[in-house]
Amino acid sequence: MTQTETSPSNMPVSALLLGAAGLIPFFGLAIWQGRVSDELLADRLILAYVFYAASILSFLGGIGWGLAMSEEDPMQRGLSFSISTVPSLVGWAAAFINVQNLAFSLGILGAAFILQGFWDFYLVQTERAPRWFAPLRLGLTIAVIASMAILWFTQADFSGLA
Repeated sequence: MTQTETSPSNMPVSALLLGAAGLIPFFGLAIWQGRVSDELLADRLILAYVFYAASILSFLGGIGWGLAMSEEDPMQRGLSFSISTVPSLVGWAAAFINVQNLAFSLGILGAAFILQGFWDFYLVQTERAPRWFAPLRLGLTIAVIASMAILWFTQADFSGLA
């Protein structure tokens, strides 16, 4: 990669626009579920939110898998492949847990997004990912956590949080 490809200020517009577009379901579902009076619809919107968050976590793991394919060192490649599978498993577990405990599910998802952000920052620091990836992931992670806070505070029926 050349210096211009790895510069934080040289973020591809497509990555920024698609990343921002990916936030629409997070905020849309979080806000919509808090504005509906139908409890069944609100519950389904929450499920849709958690499933979407799980799928995005899986996508982030896929980025790590793709980066791992170019690793030269077999040990590092194996470690990177292994770590890149964790977001999918955590997302699946959070979706499964959501059936009984939204608060715990949101806690797991929030922690997973933050930890994935740290891992992505590490990939940038070790020059395994382009430098523009860190500020993109930081902004998107903060936005996802903010949408989780909206979901939490606007949930129509707080009895399901315990």
